[in-house]
Amino acid sequence: MTTTHKLINQLIQLQELVVADMQKKAAMPRARLDELEKSIVLLGSDLPQQVRSHFNRLLVKHPEAIVPVSSGICAGCGMALTKSLVQSVHKAEQMNRCPNCARFLYYPEQLIERERTSRVYGETRKTGIGRFTSPELMMVSLKGSTSEEVLGEMCARIAEEGFVEDDKHLLDLALQREAIVSTAVDNGLAFPHVRGVEGGGLSIAVGIHRKGIKFGGPGRTLSRIFFFAVIPTATSAFYLKLLSGLSRTFREKEPREALLAAKTEDDLWKALIKTTKKMIK
Repeated sequence: MTTTHKLINQLIQLQELVVADMQKKAAMPRARLDELEKSIVLLGSDLPQQVRSHFNRLLVKHPEAIVPVSSGICAGCGMALTKSLVQSVHKAEQMNRCPNCARFLYYPEQLIERERTSRVYGETRKTGIGRFTSPELMMVSLKGSTSEEVLGEMCARIAEEGFVEDDKHLLDLALQREAIVSTAVDNGLAFPHVRGVEGGGLSIAVGIHRKGIKFGGPGRTLSRIFFFAVIPTATSAFYLKLLSGLSRTFREKEPREALLAAKTEDDLWKALIKTTKKMIK
C-alpha cells in the first residue's frame, strides 16, 4: 500500500468518526462521547499539517471532507471530473481535490449504488417525511433477535424495493458503522444508516420490533423502532437535520406509541406521516 493510500484510508476513518460524533449529537444533544472524541483527536494528530488543516477547514462547511468519485463525478458536489483527474484519483499517487468544492477525492474499491432500473418515488409532489420514504419501506414486524439479523431484514427490503443493488454489501457497511458507535439512542429508538449510497436520493426504511432487541444503546434499553437510512454523500448535511427532527419527534411517548400500535404496514405508514407532520416539513 502506497503512502497516499494509507493517508486516504486514515482520512476516511477519521471522517467516519467525525460524522458518527455529529450524528450521535444530533440524535442525543446531551450525549457525552468522550471516547469517540479522544479517538478523533488521536487519529488526526499525526496527519501531515497541510492535509489536516485543509481537512478541518472543509469540515466547517460540510460533514464530508473526503468523498468518492462515482461515475466520473465528485460525489460531494456533483461536478463532472476530467478523465485525467479521475485517472489520477484511481492511481492514488498523490492527494487529489475536486476543483469545484475542494474536497479530497478517492476511488472506492466497491461503491454501493442504487438500482438504476428501479422505479422512482416522488413522481407526484410529496411533502414531509414522504419525500424520503414510501409505504413499501415500512416493516411492521421485524423478527431478528440480534442487531445483525434485524439489519439484514431491513437491508433485504431496501434491496427488494430497488434502492440498492447489493443487500449483503449494504449490511456489511451498516455493521461497520455500528462498530464505530451504536446508532441506538434513548426511548427504544435506533437510526442505523449507510452513507455514500450514490445514484439516487436519501431514503429511509422504518421497522418495528415488537419485543425489542439489544442494539448497543444506552443502559439496558431495548431498541424497538428502527429508522434505516441510505444516504448519498451530497445529502449528509441534510440527514443530520432530518435525524435531529426525527429524534425530537419520537422523544415523546405518544408518537412512539402510535408507531408501535400499527398492525399493518399501511397503518405504520399513516402513523409515520401523521406523527412527523409538524416537525418535518
